[in-house]
Amino acid sequence: MFCLFHISISKPHTEHQWYLSTFPRSNGDLAPIAILSGEGKITTYDDGKIIDFTDGGKHLAVFPASKSQPVHENITPTPKIIGLQRKTLIRLLFVLLVVILGSAIGGGVVGSRAVRQKNKAESLSQPAPSTVQTTVSANIPLPTQAGRYTNTGLAALQWTDLNRTLHKRVYYQDAMNKLRESAWDNSTAPRTPWWINTISNAVKPGTPLAAVAGYPHADYSFPLVKNVYYMTNTNQLFERQAPSNDSQAWKDDNFSGLYRGSNSTFLAAYWNQDFYRQSQQLVVLFQEEGFANGITQGRYTSNSRTSNPWIGDNFGFSQRQGSTFALCPIAKRNGKQIMLYTADRDRKLQQHEYAISEAIVDPGTVIPLTRESATDLIVEPRSPLAIAVQDNQSLYTADTFPKCAKKRPLTHLIFYASRDSQRLILSAWNCSTGFSDHTPEIKPLQKPNTTYLALSAVNDRATGKGVIYVMFDPGTGPQIEEWTVPPLAGDPWVTRRTVNTNFK
Repeated sequence: MFCLFHISISKPHTEHQWYLSTFPRSNGDLAPIAILSGEGKITTYDDGKIIDFTDGGKHLAVFPASKSQPVHENITPTPKIIGLQRKTLIRLLFVLLVVILGSAIGGGVVGSRAVRQKNKAESLSQPAPSTVQTTVSANIPLPTQAGRYTNTGLAALQWTDLNRTLHKRVYYQDAMNKLRESAWDNSTAPRTPWWINTISNAVKPGTPLAAVAGYPHADYSFPLVKNVYYMTNTNQLFERQAPSNDSQAWKDDNFSGLYRGSNSTFLAAYWNQDFYRQSQQLVVLFQEEGFANGITQGRYTSNSRTSNPWIGDNFGFSQRQGSTFALCPIAKRNGKQIMLYTADRDRKLQQHEYAISEAIVDPGTVIPLTRESATDLIVEPRSPLAIAVQDNQSLYTADTFPKCAKKRPLTHLIFYASRDSQRLILSAWNCSTGFSDHTPEIKPLQKPNTTYLALSAVNDRATGKGVIYVMFDPGTGPQIEEWTVPPLAGDPWVTRRTVNTNFK
């Protein structure tokens, strides 16, 4: 039985040998039939003997295969054909035939295998037909509408202009990851239709959102501007700004690109303006890349003489990455004093009271918090959180008015989602009685079999009135409702309207 054998080529100036084929010896071993030498010799193996033919065929040496030196004998050569004996020529022709057939078969096998690999690769790159059933592993949940928007942000604005016209803006991300604005402008009629604008296309899927509105340089002579904060695909934090009288003139502003947020950060923003002194403080809070277990504050300040650059401040406390946080005012008049709500590493809600300062500090300086208090409220990471305000000072008399309320008169209404996101929880805080549960008050507004996705609070410090925007999915796709904060404690909660949106 013949088979193909290894082919090797030695270095130049040495003998080159090509082992063409083998045959079985009587003991079962394989031996090469012939060796073609670079010196023009043809060497064959036969029964343990090596027979050497030169080009001319005049000299023949026969010696045992185990010997290194040949034993010369006088042998009369048989007639030759083209210089070779007939037997040798037949053997060589047979060997060449085997080599040619082997090459053809090998090439055909390799070629057909390559074609199959190419066809397989092409078939994998083509989309599967719609009739093909797909099996999904049990531990990998199928995507749902609620799952798509679980980590998305929601932001809202509300202001009354100098003509006493009320304006509302709601910001969210659609299914194509575009940043959308739903806008409403009217003084009295609740049925006025909303219209929808596109703010930006370069937005990270599931981006956090925050929004503030104010007058540049704390000067009424400028048109009010809207600032919206979000994150790009590279985790850079951006600021989009547009004047309130032109919702198509969105552009990037100075905060854009200064910071990189952690992959799961929330955003919170607060803008305080003193029109008498023409001073202002604008802060944006986030978990920064490289400082994701704390909170970084980007801060911009200006007055009638100086406009300062953005400064980064670090808060010296620890929380889980992806923990939620929110800002809200403490008093109507003193807008510099604010309350920061966070969830610590044990998921317990904490309060941090501090004053926004106009002083410029070096980047990286740890900002001390003037007052901290821990609660027993558990807020899960990635849970939506929003704080609305309520002014209950009219419920007290001069004798019963709490002393602490002189500096902290507002009641905080704290909204967050349950662990399974199937219901909302409402807790109230004021400086005299602390925290109390008010979830039963919003039970009429909650819906069964619904996933609550995001929350945003709007606080009008001038009037003390607030609004909560609730983004939820009843199983048919996300929706946004506006809940009006009751004027006083004990008054009923109502759904003011459904926001016209475009999530497609």
